[in-house]
Amino acid sequence: MPEEYPLQIDDQRTLPERYTGPVFIWDIDKTYLSTHFSSLQGLSRIPLEFAVDKQAITGMPEVLRGIRRGPGQGYGCVPLYFVTASPPQLRGVLENKMMLDGVEFDGITFKDWWRLMKKGRPKRFMDQVGFKVCALLDGRQRRPLAKEYLFGDDAESDAAAFSLYASLVHEKLSAEEAADRMAGTGMREDNQRCALALLDRLPEKRGTVKRIFIHLEKRTPPEQFEPFAPLVTPVRDGMQLGLALFGLGLVDEETVRQCRVAIALSELEPVADLETLLKDAVDRRLISRQKLRRLESVLPLP
Repeated sequence: MPEEYPLQIDDQRTLPERYTGPVFIWDIDKTYLSTHFSSLQGLSRIPLEFAVDKQAITGMPEVLRGIRRGPGQGYGCVPLYFVTASPPQLRGVLENKMMLDGVEFDGITFKDWWRLMKKGRPKRFMDQVGFKVCALLDGRQRRPLAKEYLFGDDAESDAAAFSLYASLVHEKLSAEEAADRMAGTGMREDNQRCALALLDRLPEKRGTVKRIFIHLEKRTPPEQFEPFAPLVTPVRDGMQLGLALFGLGLVDEETVRQCRVAIALSELEPVADLETLLKDAVDRRLISRQKLRRLESVLPLP
């Protein structure tokens, strides 16, 4: 039996086996929080870190609360899970930060740093594509029919990892074809074996990955993600993400209004940039002009 990827999974909500609705799956570092722990040096600081020290990316808590609430009149309690390469020793700090931000969630999957280091496999530790693909396939075991929306950033290889995962779920690939696809991303062979075992356990009928959003933390030009189109949508900040989700009918106007307020109050995002962000969102078709007009009461339209 293939070795399983060292994950620590804390799922607090079990969805019905035949649940076919939306599920939102977020990375944490540089997608929700601007701080991250993807290095051994970062790990050494864990005992000194507190929730109040963590800085959320402007607008992201508002988006997270909005997708949880849903676009309807009532409270949708839409399923929301996190996948993070941070170690499980950070669980308390992260959960406290989410509580401070009013972010409700249904579970977190961590990379188990200690188990990886005990096995003496530092190169496997650095294979972020392998970790993300295995973590997502593991979560898909419990939500096989869900329509997933994935959220990552451009600081690592999230677009490649998430797109690879989507192709494994969507396409009926042979084991050899799947292995070739994974090897093409530089994924390690031991992680490929874990992913293939997880893929083999999925039912024939599966849900889909509806959209992948990539936060441009490193200011990568959006056109660099064209090879991943149309599944991957790059966004510059929480405001653009809120607009894109509103355009898809996944959040309400109040979510966009709260994003605008967050930007106006932030010292990181100058208010003068708002019109530029809106114009760019329309030009790159994150939202249509028609949908944007519905936000006339909460936004200055370009």
